[in-house]
Amino acid sequence: MKVVAITGPSGAGKTTVSEFLAKTNKTFANIDVDHLKHMNPNAFTKVVEENGYVDYPYSAWELLGKNVALLAQSFIDNQLDVIINGYLEEESWREIEKNIKLDNKFLLLPEESINIIRDNSRTDEIKMGEKAVKRGQEYFKNTRYYSDFTLLDTSSKSVEDTVKIIVETIEKNT
Repeated sequence: MKVVAITGPSGAGKTTVSEFLAKTNKTFANIDVDHLKHMNPNAFTKVVEENGYVDYPYSAWELLGKNVALLAQSFIDNQLDVIINGYLEEESWREIEKNIKLDNKFLLLPEESINIIRDNSRTDEIKMGEKAVKRGQEYFKNTRYYSDFTLLDTSSKSVEDTVKIIVETIEKNT
Protein backbone atom coordinates (compact mmCIF):
# COMPACT_ATOMS: atom_id res chain seq x y z
CA MET A 1 0.00 0.00 0.00
CA LYS A 2 1.21 3.49 -0.84
CA VAL A 3 1.11 6.50 1.47
CA VAL A 4 1.25 9.89 -0.24
CA ALA A 5 1.83 13.11 1.71
CA ILE A 6 0.62 16.38 0.17
CA THR A 7 1.34 19.57 2.09
CA GLY A 8 1.90 23.27 1.59
CA PRO A 9 0.57 26.65 2.66
CA SER A 10 -3.07 27.68 2.68
CA GLY A 11 -4.38 28.07 -0.86
CA ALA A 12 -1.67 25.93 -2.50
CA GLY A 13 -4.22 23.43 -3.83
CA LYS A 14 -3.69 20.55 -1.38
CA THR A 15 -7.33 19.67 -0.79
CA THR A 16 -8.42 20.16 -4.39
CA VAL A 17 -5.55 18.06 -5.76
CA SER A 18 -5.99 15.33 -3.13
CA GLU A 19 -9.73 15.05 -3.69
CA PHE A 20 -9.23 14.85 -7.46
CA LEU A 21 -6.50 12.21 -7.05
CA ALA A 22 -8.68 10.11 -4.73
CA LYS A 23 -11.76 10.36 -6.97
CA THR A 24 -9.87 9.39 -10.12
CA ASN A 25 -7.83 6.67 -8.45
CA LYS A 26 -10.21 4.33 -6.62
CA THR A 27 -7.47 2.70 -4.54
CA PHE A 28 -6.92 5.88 -2.46
CA ALA A 29 -8.46 7.03 0.80
CA ASN A 30 -7.98 10.76 1.37
CA ILE A 31 -7.26 12.02 4.89
CA ASP A 32 -7.92 15.77 5.04
CA VAL A 33 -6.09 16.77 8.23
CA ASP A 34 -8.21 19.91 8.64
CA HIS A 35 -11.11 17.67 9.63
CA LEU A 36 -9.00 16.09 12.35
CA LYS A 37 -7.67 19.47 13.56
CA HIS A 38 -11.20 20.68 14.17
CA MET A 39 -12.04 17.62 16.27
CA ASN A 40 -9.89 19.27 18.96
CA PRO A 41 -11.22 22.85 19.05
CA ASN A 42 -9.29 23.65 22.23
CA ALA A 43 -6.02 23.30 20.30
CA PHE A 44 -6.83 26.62 18.59
CA THR A 45 -5.93 29.60 20.77
CA LYS A 46 -7.09 33.09 19.91
CA VAL A 47 -4.20 35.56 19.76
CA VAL A 48 -4.77 39.28 19.24
CA GLU A 49 -1.63 41.16 18.24
CA GLU A 50 -0.94 44.81 19.10
CA ASN A 51 -1.99 45.89 15.61
CA GLY A 52 -5.37 44.19 16.05
CA TYR A 53 -4.55 41.19 13.85
CA VAL A 54 -6.37 38.11 15.15
CA ASP A 55 -4.85 34.66 14.70
CA TYR A 56 -5.80 31.19 15.88
CA PRO A 57 -2.58 29.16 16.03
CA TYR A 58 -2.87 25.40 16.41
CA SER A 59 -0.99 23.83 19.31
CA ALA A 60 -1.55 20.06 19.18
CA TRP A 61 0.72 19.06 16.28
CA GLU A 62 2.10 15.91 17.92
CA LEU A 63 -1.37 14.61 18.87
CA LEU A 64 -2.60 15.40 15.37
CA GLY A 65 0.24 13.33 13.91
CA LYS A 66 -0.63 10.38 16.16
CA ASN A 67 -4.28 10.54 15.08
CA VAL A 68 -3.44 10.82 11.39
CA ALA A 69 -1.12 7.81 11.68
CA LEU A 70 -3.82 5.72 13.39
CA LEU A 71 -6.37 6.58 10.72
CA ALA A 72 -3.89 5.96 7.90
CA GLN A 73 -2.95 2.58 9.38
CA SER A 74 -6.62 1.60 9.48
CA PHE A 75 -6.98 2.36 5.77
CA ILE A 76 -3.75 0.48 5.00
CA ASP A 77 -5.01 -2.52 7.01
CA ASN A 78 -8.07 -2.48 4.75
CA GLN A 79 -5.94 -2.58 1.59
CA LEU A 80 -6.27 1.08 0.61
CA ASP A 81 -3.57 3.46 -0.47
CA VAL A 82 -3.59 6.67 1.55
CA ILE A 83 -3.28 10.37 0.81
CA ILE A 84 -2.51 12.57 3.81
CA ASN A 85 -3.25 16.13 2.82
CA GLY A 86 -3.09 19.37 4.69
CA TYR A 87 -1.02 21.95 6.45
CA LEU A 88 0.93 19.92 8.96
CA GLU A 89 3.96 21.15 10.81
CA GLU A 90 7.10 19.08 11.23
CA GLU A 91 6.07 17.64 14.62
CA SER A 92 3.02 16.02 13.05
CA TRP A 93 4.93 14.50 10.14
CA ARG A 94 7.59 13.11 12.48
CA GLU A 95 4.89 11.52 14.63
CA ILE A 96 3.25 10.01 11.54
CA GLU A 97 6.60 8.62 10.38
CA LYS A 98 7.08 6.83 13.71
CA ASN A 99 4.19 4.61 12.67
CA ILE A 100 3.93 4.53 8.88
CA LYS A 101 6.22 5.05 5.92
CA LEU A 102 5.53 8.04 3.68
CA ASP A 103 6.26 6.62 0.24
CA ASN A 104 5.82 9.86 -1.72
CA LYS A 105 5.98 13.37 -0.29
CA PHE A 106 4.85 16.46 -2.17
CA LEU A 107 5.11 20.12 -1.24
CA LEU A 108 2.71 22.28 -3.26
CA LEU A 109 4.23 25.76 -3.24
CA PRO A 110 2.82 28.31 -5.70
CA GLU A 111 4.40 31.74 -6.03
CA GLU A 112 3.47 33.86 -3.02
CA SER A 113 1.47 36.40 -5.04
CA ILE A 114 -0.60 33.60 -6.65
CA ASN A 115 -1.01 31.96 -3.26
CA ILE A 116 -2.44 35.20 -1.81
CA ILE A 117 -4.84 35.61 -4.74
CA ARG A 118 -6.08 32.03 -4.30
CA ASP A 119 -6.57 32.49 -0.58
CA ASN A 120 -8.47 35.75 -1.15
CA SER A 121 -10.86 33.95 -3.53
CA ARG A 122 -11.91 31.51 -0.80
CA THR A 123 -15.02 31.87 1.33
CA ASP A 124 -14.59 33.85 4.54
CA GLU A 125 -14.90 30.73 6.68
CA ILE A 126 -11.78 29.14 5.14
CA LYS A 127 -9.81 32.22 4.07
CA MET A 128 -6.59 32.46 6.08
CA GLY A 129 -5.51 35.98 5.15
CA GLU A 130 -2.36 37.43 3.61
CA LYS A 131 -0.31 37.31 6.81
CA ALA A 132 -1.05 33.61 7.34
CA VAL A 133 -0.27 32.80 3.70
CA LYS A 134 3.07 34.62 3.92
CA ARG A 135 3.86 32.85 7.20
CA GLY A 136 3.06 29.49 5.54
CA GLN A 137 5.24 30.32 2.54
CA GLU A 138 8.17 31.18 4.82
CA TYR A 139 7.63 28.10 6.95
CA PHE A 140 7.74 25.69 4.03
CA LYS A 141 10.62 27.45 2.28
CA ASN A 142 12.80 27.63 5.41
CA THR A 143 12.09 24.41 7.29
CA ARG A 144 14.74 21.86 6.47
CA TYR A 145 12.39 18.92 7.07
CA TYR A 146 10.67 19.56 3.73
CA SER A 147 13.88 19.40 1.69
CA ASP A 148 13.18 15.81 0.60
CA PHE A 149 9.60 16.54 -0.49
CA THR A 150 9.01 16.80 -4.23
CA LEU A 151 8.47 20.52 -4.76
CA LEU A 152 5.64 21.42 -7.15
CA ASP A 153 5.12 25.04 -8.13
CA THR A 154 1.37 24.99 -8.76
CA SER A 155 1.18 28.66 -9.79
CA SER A 156 0.29 28.00 -13.41
CA LYS A 157 -0.68 24.34 -13.27
CA SER A 158 -4.24 23.06 -13.46
CA VAL A 159 -5.45 20.51 -10.94
CA GLU A 160 -5.30 17.88 -13.68
CA ASP A 161 -1.69 18.78 -14.55
CA THR A 162 -0.64 18.66 -10.90
CA VAL A 163 -2.33 15.29 -10.35
CA LYS A 164 -0.69 13.94 -13.52
CA ILE A 165 2.76 14.91 -12.18
CA ILE A 166 1.97 13.32 -8.81
CA VAL A 167 0.73 10.07 -10.42
CA GLU A 168 3.79 9.89 -12.69
CA THR A 169 6.10 10.42 -9.70
CA ILE A 170 4.31 7.74 -7.66
CA GLU A 171 4.54 5.27 -10.56
CA LYS A 172 8.23 6.06 -11.03
CA ASN A 173 8.87 5.45 -7.30
CA THR A 174 6.94 2.16 -7.21
